[in-house]
Amino acid sequence: MGGLRTVTVLEHEVIPVFEGDHVPGVSEEAPQWLSEAEAQALLRLNDLRRGFCQRLSGGIKLAQHCGIVRLPTCVVEVLPKVGMADARTADELERSRGALLAMLHSARQVAITKIGSAPQQAVRAPLLDIFIEAFLHCALEQARRGLISRYVAHADDLPVIKGRFQAHGHVRRNLARPHLLHCEYDEFTADNAYNRAVRTTLNACRTWLINGNTQRLWFETHARYASISSVRMSAMDVASLPRDRTTHRYAPLLTWCEWILAMVSPAMSAGATQAPGLLFDMNKLFEAHVAKREEDAAGPNRIVHKQGPPLHLAARGATDVFLLKPDITVWKVGQNGAASDIDRVVDAKWKRLNPAVPDYGVDEADVYQLLAYAMRYGCPALELVYPMPDGLDAQLPPPAFRILTAGDDQNTEIVVAVKLVPLWTRETLSHSMPDPRLTETKADISSA
Repeated sequence: MGGLRTVTVLEHEVIPVFEGDHVPGVSEEAPQWLSEAEAQALLRLNDLRRGFCQRLSGGIKLAQHCGIVRLPTCVVEVLPKVGMADARTADELERSRGALLAMLHSARQVAITKIGSAPQQAVRAPLLDIFIEAFLHCALEQARRGLISRYVAHADDLPVIKGRFQAHGHVRRNLARPHLLHCEYDEFTADNAYNRAVRTTLNACRTWLINGNTQRLWFETHARYASISSVRMSAMDVASLPRDRTTHRYAPLLTWCEWILAMVSPAMSAGATQAPGLLFDMNKLFEAHVAKREEDAAGPNRIVHKQGPPLHLAARGATDVFLLKPDITVWKVGQNGAASDIDRVVDAKWKRLNPAVPDYGVDEADVYQLLAYAMRYGCPALELVYPMPDGLDAQLPPPAFRILTAGDDQNTEIVVAVKLVPLWTRETLSHSMPDPRLTETKADISSA
């Protein structure tokens, strides 16, 4: 794995595809190309993520899923497009990585407790290196807090009875050893399935380590788990481990294990039909990022609902049709502490705006969608939230569209406000981040 090249591209970018495994004239410093075999392996990912990429004349065009995909001969790193310029620069790639990491942390999708000692250098590294370092920090932090222990069933031949004496096993195993007794017993130990999952993942990512600091971090972390048995575990094995309040603090760590083990799937190494990776739907990730910002700003007098509450826009006879499910609704708190009156409806859009045109590049269909929300939810205050592109700071502020609707006796004004949300700053990653708790929306945002 350490010898594989990294292909770094932006979402919606076209990756050139060439015949054969070597491309004359393409330097190793800018290996942004795929062989025909790599292109076919990437296309098969559409079976799992519909619309992830498509074949065009001369290349592969990516969609809105960002993250990393491991192919047999390379690692494809897909980054979000966060700048206004079309030019692809090293600085833009740095900002793109920073934006993705900041949104993942904000949406509580991964446990990034620390990203190196210098965030400026960290976001210049490939995502795979950053994710591996984040996993190591997470594993080390849990080890410092103390490895969780569980009762594990054992069977052994002992000189004295421990636990339960097993007569059948004793007769079968110890006829020639009458001084031993076959016993089954439970031992409270850290050498259990949870820590074995971490040990297996540590072994799996050993060959990916290139950076000297990451290697030292791996050895320090591995030493903490050296007493744990090294066994074979798959991502499915990790996903099936029971979760309860006693293992709650291991949730981010086990998610890292699940994702990383999925990327070393032996099926892919053998050339199977799916490419393991760690991908995030940017539409859903940005929505989760905006929802977290709304929750942080809500205060005690507001309640934030995600994905609803769902209502139907119309009815056909006795059947409700046209289901409406707003990304975010903000409600005023009533006297009983429950949601009473709706304050506003918020819709998050992972799209680039164009301040040079009168409508700011806002999609007409998005405005119509909010008008439907206004009618059904009885809310005249509506917001369309977009990512703040780099380089837009000096532009005019985003508009507010005022729509007049004829009422029975007077006109009612509906306001659709456009807001821009910054994705990240260097200060976002300049301090150690707390362990986030994974949300129930993790499966909707990512796939391993």
